[in-house]
Amino acid sequence: MIDNEHGKNNDNLKIAKSKIRGCFGSEDGEFAGHPADESRAKELRKLAVLNHISLTEMEDIALEYLHEKKYTEKHITEQMKDITKFFKEKLK
Repeated sequence: MIDNEHGKNNDNLKIAKSKIRGCFGSEDGEFAGHPADESRAKELRKLAVLNHISLTEMEDIALEYLHEKKYTEKHITEQMKDITKFFKEKLK
């Protein structure tokens, strides 16, 4: 990968990181559990597809966010199952 492409990917990852929080309920921390959260998650998935963000990268972004929010490990495990299933439909 040339430097320019690498820089583009880093920018796209930063955008994805900034958007992941909108995919979770503010009170319950559930991924895409509410219509507005689901809509934002679909937009993020579309961004990931268009910018060649991998499933692993999206999982890492989501996991980092969940740990930053200091959710319990049980909650994180449950949410990661949903996140993987959601993004796996379109990402490799």
